[in-house]
Amino acid sequence: MNDVFLRFFKQNSIYILLALYAVAGIVTIILFDGTGDSGDSIMHYLFARYAPVHPELFFDHWAKPIFVLLSSPFAQFGFTGMKLFNLSVSVLAFYLTFLTARELKMPNPILSVVFLIFMPLYYILTFSGLTEPLFALFLIGGIFMAVQRKFIAAAVIVSFMPFVRSEGLIIMVVFGLWLLAGKSWKYLPWLLTGHLLYTVAGFFIYNDLLWVFTKIPYSSLEPKYGSGPLLHFVNQLNYVIGVPIYFLTVAGIISYLWHWTKKTILITLPETILVVTGFLLFLIAHSLFWNLGIFNSMGLKRVLLGVAPLISLIALRGFNFITLELLPGYRIAGRITGVLLVAVVAMFPFSGNPAAIDWNREMKLTREQTMARVAATHMLEHPAPPRHKMLYTHPYLSEAMQVDHFDKKLRLDLNKHTLNTLQPGDKVIWDNWFAVIETNVSLDELLGMQGLIREIDISSKTGDREIRYVVFRKE
Repeated sequence: MNDVFLRFFKQNSIYILLALYAVAGIVTIILFDGTGDSGDSIMHYLFARYAPVHPELFFDHWAKPIFVLLSSPFAQFGFTGMKLFNLSVSVLAFYLTFLTARELKMPNPILSVVFLIFMPLYYILTFSGLTEPLFALFLIGGIFMAVQRKFIAAAVIVSFMPFVRSEGLIIMVVFGLWLLAGKSWKYLPWLLTGHLLYTVAGFFIYNDLLWVFTKIPYSSLEPKYGSGPLLHFVNQLNYVIGVPIYFLTVAGIISYLWHWTKKTILITLPETILVVTGFLLFLIAHSLFWNLGIFNSMGLKRVLLGVAPLISLIALRGFNFITLELLPGYRIAGRITGVLLVAVVAMFPFSGNPAAIDWNREMKLTREQTMARVAATHMLEHPAPPRHKMLYTHPYLSEAMQVDHFDKKLRLDLNKHTLNTLQPGDKVIWDNWFAVIETNVSLDELLGMQGLIREIDISSKTGDREIRYVVFRKE
């Protein structure tokens, strides 16, 4: 009986692991009401939710057309639906990572999934409306097809990645290098599939055949959000994947260098270019963007989650290098070391380390969002009269009030232009982050406007930061 059970477990271990993860994810959705991020996460959700009402949103370059298309059916069930979408995407990405590791003949392929599961920031942002999990799925999907030598399928999948996240252009270059290095240049045109299809489809929205280039919101070379140290992302990677997996990733890079130098084992071309070079080029590109302050880089560490499957494969190489190659004559010592490494990886997200998960702060609504709900409750109890509009910038207010964020008869962005269009009865909700940083509207400016009556003023301190919302009514 025990032998049957052990054989069943061994044969189905990946499915059992993914099922447990899915159950843990559903429990997390039930117990925690956070959104993973209070800005972009909410905006991506709003685009997906209201795209069926405003079809042009399916072609918004900032929102990412493929992400909006695929997540929109889930978003119709509210933010919970968006979380279920990213949870499903993550489970599929994990499975493809396992299949890729197995196809590359890596020992212990299931550990590539374990590493993904216990990357702290990956778990946090799975329960968000952000695009990184879907980007990771497309990336590992393309690589899985590549290692199976399904060139057309790999190129077509990757061709749509710029419409999931703009860094997809970087991955297209990597896949182009892979095809050239493998003398499979005849498949290069298939990398244009996504751009060609969206060029035609979006033409009917923009009347511009070049819209896939002219509408890119990140093409600016001006340092809109500042700049920072060149090694910023190298240091921040630790806070994305956690200390133990960071250690294994470094070990993995050392392992590749060792084998390339000694030529002790054959590292396939897809693994060399698509996994290792792909990760390093992605890391270098973002490091340069932030250091130079170009392409609207904000230095956000979460962008590295887009290549999390690559990191897990490199970390798996590091794990095997330590447990199987550094201790070749000590099988028991290698197994004990392996068990200890996996245990440390699994415990780290719960360790309280600065790079671990802070369950109260990161998995629940932020203080900023709970206060937005207070402002929203006031608005619902004292609504603007019919045929009057609201002006605000904070995206979570639309979710809290269940307002169509893109219905210009109901809501407009709060900025200097829309303030000049205010009519008696219109309402304004000012906050001290989005209104100030994104649209440059100060509270003093509103307080000095004729006929603008302050209805409520709520504020709170979170650490060194004050959070404030002020609601006005136009007389």
